[in-house]
Amino acid sequence: MKRYFIFATCIIVMGCVMGCATARLERLSETATPYDADRVEKMLPKPIEVTDDPVVTQRVEIITSAGAIVVALYGDAAPKTVANFLSYVQSGYYDGLIFHRVIPGFMIQGGGYDKDMAKVESGAPIPLELIPGIEHTAGTIAMARTSDPESATSQFFICVSDTEQLNGEYAAFGKVEEGLDVATAISQVETHSVETDVAVMDDVPVIPVIVQKMRLLSQ
Repeated sequence: MKRYFIFATCIIVMGCVMGCATARLERLSETATPYDADRVEKMLPKPIEVTDDPVVTQRVEIITSAGAIVVALYGDAAPKTVANFLSYVQSGYYDGLIFHRVIPGFMIQGGGYDKDMAKVESGAPIPLELIPGIEHTAGTIAMARTSDPESATSQFFICVSDTEQLNGEYAAFGKVEEGLDVATAISQVETHSVETDVAVMDDVPVIPVIVQKMRLLSQ
């Protein structure tokens, strides 16, 4: 009799629990917000518009000891990067510096060292600004940086071939319009390793390739 009483009690308790749970689920279903496609769409980030052919806003001539290079800049698509680059150009910062790292079939890098391989002090780093749809093809000019994505300051590089491995990693902000042959020739000069105060640097031209002058061209 005692066992029957305990069994009956358990059945009653379980029934109450299930009944409460069912009632709670019913209340939840009554109060749950119905799916609203418009509301969800507003909550999601807007898709980034791909820019296949960004507007050229400025042109800069890079006069080097190996010849001249003209780069077209995408100031509307990469405003912070272009403004940063132009601030160095117009202050004369780049004049007299060198392309301190050159690799054939890859790129030439400059904007940070003088002909004695002394590092020149630069301004504050800028955010990584990527232009959707722009790839690192031959002639692309982009900002150089450390492993920190937002560490670019004054140093830049010019691709002399298609380098898709850099896409989405470095801030491309323009394209060579004239003088890609000059950039390619610079990439092929004889190089060696140089010990600086900071580290041993590879791919340094034996005969310095100097940026004699950078100037903003009139549109």
